[in-house]
Amino acid sequence: MIFKQKFLAHLLRCLKDSEYLLFEHFAIHKSVSEIPFNILLRKDDHQQVIDSIKAFSEIGIVNASQTDACTQFQIVFKEGTKIELNIWENLSHGSMIFMNSEKVFSKRQRSKSEFYMPNIEDLFEFAVLHHYLNHQGLPIQYLNYFEDFHFFVKDGLLEFFNHKYQTNFSNLDELSNFDLKIKESIVDELKKAPNNQFLKKINIQWRNLWGTTSA
Repeated sequence: MIFKQKFLAHLLRCLKDSEYLLFEHFAIHKSVSEIPFNILLRKDDHQQVIDSIKAFSEIGIVNASQTDACTQFQIVFKEGTKIELNIWENLSHGSMIFMNSEKVFSKRQRSKSEFYMPNIEDLFEFAVLHHYLNHQGLPIQYLNYFEDFHFFVKDGLLEFFNHKYQTNFSNLDELSNFDLKIKESIVDELKKAPNNQFLKKINIQWRNLWGTTSA
């Protein structure tokens, strides 16, 4: 565990000069079961931050994979501890944007001069969307974090999400159980979002243009 904590301090140093958001801020100073750390970072800073992360002396093995949205790291330290990082360039799943990165950045907050984190609504929305789009319920670490809030706040978060995505979650525990029908409802609402409607329009225009030039 000591190497993990040293690495997290190293990670925050790597990020300090960049515009970023750390979603799992609640796990930084707590000994929790392994969950990936999700970081939203400006594209121009990705390579410098990634190189700095890899320079940590106690890293043994690094396995990295790349998607259109993020770089995924599985890190094994020399003493055997593991950690996972997802460094996001944009908040999308496949070809579908699920949150507007600029809006999320605009509402970021600083935690006691330590690190930047999203506001509570953005964290809640990201947590549910990210896991449901990957066929997962919300992990216990997130549930425990949200459960610590006043019941007015918890009810407000559920009301906000249910209204936006036409879901009917009545309590936080229901978020832990993945339901395909709920995912389908969420996806239907995401497709209606302005960002995805714009991409759909561009794709249609491109296909029409391609069809014209191919004729």
